[in-house]
Parts: sequence; structure tokens; C-alpha cells
Amino acid sequence: MTTRRDLERVWAETGRRHGFGSREALQLLGGSERTRPERPVEDRIEARLTEHHAVFQAGDLRAVALEQTVGEMAPEEALGVARGMVRDRRVLSLEDGRMTTLDVRAREQAIERRAATLARPVGRDAGVTARERAVREVAERIGGPLSPEQHDALGIVTGPERATVLVGPAGTGKGVVIDAAARAEQHAGRQVIGVAVSGSTAERLGADSTALGGRTSTLDALVARANTGSVRVGPDTTVFVDEAGMLDHRRMDALTELVERSGAKLIAVGDGKQLPSIGPGGMFDRLAAHVPIAELADIRRTQDPAERRAWAALRAGEPERAMAHYFNRAQLHFADTRDEAGEAAVRHWMTLADKHGIRDVALIADASNKEIDRLNARAQHLRAQRGELGDREVALEHTHYGLREGDVVAFTTQHRPPDWPRVENGTRGQVARVDEHGGLTIALDGSGRRVRLTGEDIDSLRLAYAQHVYRQQGATVERSVVVSGGWQTSKETAYVEASRARRGTDWFIARDELGTEGQDARRVMQLAGRMRATRAQVPSLAYREPYQDGVGLEVSRGPWRSLASPSRLIRSFLADPSRGQQDHARGRGR
Repeated sequence: MTTRRDLERVWAETGRRHGFGSREALQLLGGSERTRPERPVEDRIEARLTEHHAVFQAGDLRAVALEQTVGEMAPEEALGVARGMVRDRRVLSLEDGRMTTLDVRAREQAIERRAATLARPVGRDAGVTARERAVREVAERIGGPLSPEQHDALGIVTGPERATVLVGPAGTGKGVVIDAAARAEQHAGRQVIGVAVSGSTAERLGADSTALGGRTSTLDALVARANTGSVRVGPDTTVFVDEAGMLDHRRMDALTELVERSGAKLIAVGDGKQLPSIGPGGMFDRLAAHVPIAELADIRRTQDPAERRAWAALRAGEPERAMAHYFNRAQLHFADTRDEAGEAAVRHWMTLADKHGIRDVALIADASNKEIDRLNARAQHLRAQRGELGDREVALEHTHYGLREGDVVAFTTQHRPPDWPRVENGTRGQVARVDEHGGLTIALDGSGRRVRLTGEDIDSLRLAYAQHVYRQQGATVERSVVVSGGWQTSKETAYVEASRARRGTDWFIARDELGTEGQDARRVMQLAGRMRATRAQVPSLAYREPYQDGVGLEVSRGPWRSLASPSRLIRSFLADPSRGQQDHARGRGR
């Protein structure tokens, strides 16, 4: 029987041969999303369970099995499917009642195996001469010398191994080290490529590390182009991946596989305390445990000691100290509702933008796209009132605002202009012209390249005055204005929001999200509680499988057999009572 996975492999291979994505490959084959064959129920259950996290609870398996089979099979039959997935080791039970899937576990193990291979010294050192030349060039560019720890980090990441990691808190000058390392690799005769998960981060990587200028793309684009042969990645290639903590399993797996197979070198840069991947992830810290690692500690983005202490407190999970700092500086602003907080934030952003410039003041929120759209519409309205935008407006199909000349925008999908390199999702720019036929010309950030869009292509644009915090990781600005405090607020979002600005961050908070009783000083503590909650991704390899290491059952061999153990609770929700009693008795008799 042909399964969905069989078909997806055909679609993916067709896409690679012709340079298309999976959706376009499907259309090439004459199909559509609606005409794809129904996925087997086990595939649907597995995909849903690991959509966002590598590890889930036993109860999640039951819930998802029932959810995915509503109207298709009886509840007991659905739970039988779930039991079969555990029995066949498609779903694996871990310690403390946790579970994962065999596919997730295998990806993680493959990544660690590759890391161990790439960590071996193989004569890949860039050399002292290349490093010294790179240091001189970067020092001239930034108008000052590299710090001792940056010098040390450069030596480690350009060493003889095929994989190294650069770790550092926000604002420690990782971009300077990346630039120096890229130059050193170039002086050693190697091709350098920079990648990131999002197009906006890749764009910033090329702007901040000028040796990578014009040589950056999304990670997905690099892998696709390397697989089709349109980009060469070989033994003389060094790949820099920025914000590597945001790589999910699929991307980390694809990247390490490409590096291992091609003979290239990987330099991964990031901070496990900042924003995690959106899908199953958490492998950056484990990668760092297997390869040579360089660490930066000195914060250079801000010269304010109190601000540095606030960032450190947020990173350490001590938000009370940080929020007290902002409260005492009158940078923590309360409004009665979220809408009022957003309105006040946009007006404050406009005031700061008058002083520092629109591009040097970040307007950040950690909520929904709908809220981002509202903030953007308000920012556009204020600019239009001041005469900063053109009169012609081009409507967008899926938003309540249009675009005008002078607007700051971002691409929400890839754009493929004929005979030109494609524009990546997340790339930012400014509307340079609105013509009489409704076409737009966008001047792209970084490269300054101009792209003309017409018709349906225009709907891939959105205003980018306000952006979600995930779009801002890696950014450096003069000031930040943050709308936060809702259910999506976390330790990681708060730390990234606070650490973007050289000269301070203003927080706008809604009282109705933190309780309507008491004074604002009490709400600061409620806010701090939200900022203590972590959304960090945890890989399944952080947990052992029961009965391993010679204790009880060797789970890698065949179906489950039961032993008398508390870990039987892992699957108790699936087992029928009589079978469970029999298994328990057999276990006691061993």
C-alpha cells in the first residue's frame, strides 16, 4: 500500500530536481492540498504529538488519538491504535511518564553522532596568519580592537575541527567574532556562507558581519539549493548558522547532514537562553556539549551597568529584580486594557523615532499576528498624519490596511522575481514607489536591491513597524518599546525584548491581564511571575528510556514486555485492567 510518506518522498525528490518547494512540486504533479490522499491515522497522531515539542505526556497520546479519529473509529479502537504505536515502538516511553516518537529520537541521535564526528581535529585550522589579518580588518571596521575574549573565541571557532560553537548572552559581540571568523576562513582560501532560520535574521547577519554580505540566506534555502546543485557546498566551505538555538530538529538534522556529507565546516552561533525553536528543538545546547565551544561573557551592547544587571536577571530567571529596575526608572507603563497599552506604546515609539529614527527604535510584541497588525496600522496612521507617507495606497487582501510610499514592510513568504535571486521570507525593506498601475517597488534592507511587485505578489507584504519578538532576536537598536504581559510572555521572550536596545527599553502592560485589584507595584510581581515561566525546548535525549543500561527490558529489542515498575504508569491509560494485572504479576514473578 502506498502511504503518504511514500508520496511525500516522491514530491520532495521532484521538488529538489526542479528547484521547487514541496507545495509547488505537488502542483507540478497535478495535485492540490485537498486532493492529497488521506494520511494513515498513525501518521496523523505522530505529526500532531510532535508538532511543537519533542517530548509529550502519556495523556497527550490518548487525547490526540481520540482527536484525530473523531467520526472515523470508535474510542476503544482509537486507543487500540495508540497501544499499537507503543507496542511497535513508534512511540517510546521515557522516564517520569514522558514519551517521544522513534522518529524524533532517531533524529536527535543522528545529530549527536554527526556532532561527535565533526568535532574531531582534521587539519581545518584557518591559521595564525589568516586570523591576524582578519583581526586587523575588523578592528579597522569597528574603530577599535577586539577584546581578549573575542580573540580567544576567534581562535577556537576557526580551529582544526569541522564543527565549533560560539555561545554568548545577548549583546556580547558575537557578530564581531562571526565577521572576524568569516574573514579568517576567506583568507585561508575558503568559501563562506551565512544562514539563519528566518530571512530577517539572515539579512541582519550579512549586514552586521560584512564578510558575509551577499552570502546569506535562510537555512532551508541553502539546503534546498545544495541538494539541487545550484549552490556548491564542499570541503572548502564554511557555513555559519546564526541564532542556532532557534533550529528545530528538522533543520538541525538537515544542516548537520549536509555538512557531514559535503566535507564542509559548521560554525554554530547562539544562546540557549534566548528564544527556542517553534517546533521540536533544544539540540543546540547538546551540540555545544559535543564540539569545541567558545564562550563570550562581557556585554558590550549597553554601557549602562544597571541595564546589564537587569538583562542578567532576566536571563537567570529572576525577573523581579529586572522589573524593579524598569519600574524605578519609570520605564514600566500600565494601562487598563491591552488595546490601551498598545496605543500608548505606538505613540511612545513615534516620539522616540523622532529622536533616533524609525529603524533604530524597535516596537515589539509577544502576542498574536492580529495584535501586530493593529500596532502596525496605528504606527502607519501616525506617520501619515505627519505627512511622512505618500498619498497613493495599494490595498492588501488579508489586512485592514494598505501600503504607501515610505512604509516599512516585510515579506511574509518567499518571492521569486523572474531572472533574479529570490527574496526570502522575513526580508525587510521600504516602499520606494507606488506607481499609477498599483505596482510597488521595494528597496530591500541591507543590499539596497530594488524589487517590483504587482498583482497577487503584493499580498506577501506586511507593515513592519511593529514585529513579533521572534522576528527581533538578533536585532540591535537604540531604544525598544515592548507590549508584553499576556499569556505568551515567558522568560525567553522577556530576555530577548529587554536586550535589543543600547539605551533602554520601555514596557507597556495591561492591568486587566494581571488582575484588577491592588496597586501597580503588586502587578509588577504578577508580571514577574509570567516572566519566570520558561518555554525552552527540551530534546527527548534529556530523558532515558526505562529498562535501559542493563536494568530490566532492553527496549531496543522488539515489543514491550512488562516488569513490576512505577514506569508501568507511563502506559496505564492505554492498557485494559485485566491485561495490566497479568503483566504486573509476571513482572513480580521474575
